[in-house]
Amino acid sequence: MKKLIIAVVTLILCFTLSACGNRYVSHYNAMLMVRENTPNKASVSFDSFSGTYVIQLKNKSADEAFINYEATLGEGNIKVYYDFNDEKLNLFEIEANGSADGKTEAFTGNKTIYIIIESDGECNEGSFSFVLEKSEK
Repeated sequence: MKKLIIAVVTLILCFTLSACGNRYVSHYNAMLMVRENTPNKASVSFDSFSGTYVIQLKNKSADEAFINYEATLGEGNIKVYYDFNDEKLNLFEIEANGSADGKTEAFTGNKTIYIIIESDGECNEGSFSFVLEKSEK
């Protein structure tokens, strides 16, 4: 019995400590949400969404890279941020019946890039896409 208790406590500690490594945490309510997240591209679309959704992209080389993004939103307000060097920066804001597209500044270094999508209340009919691409030299 003692071995079982020790094993359970060990597993709980492992999961708890490994979760602390994430810089940002997703917490949201959504309906009909479809997500895709690979190291160099991510997308999310939803019927309704409220909260914060965090995406991680990975620049796997020392080459310069940037993120192309596209977004649409039917109702509500959403702010999108990014973090590359431990600083949360505004990427864009989108309002009801709005759209946004563009690209970030160039990134260098083998690091994780966080994209943080934060709603201001409930939002409807949204679609967001982010693609990490190498800079042309």
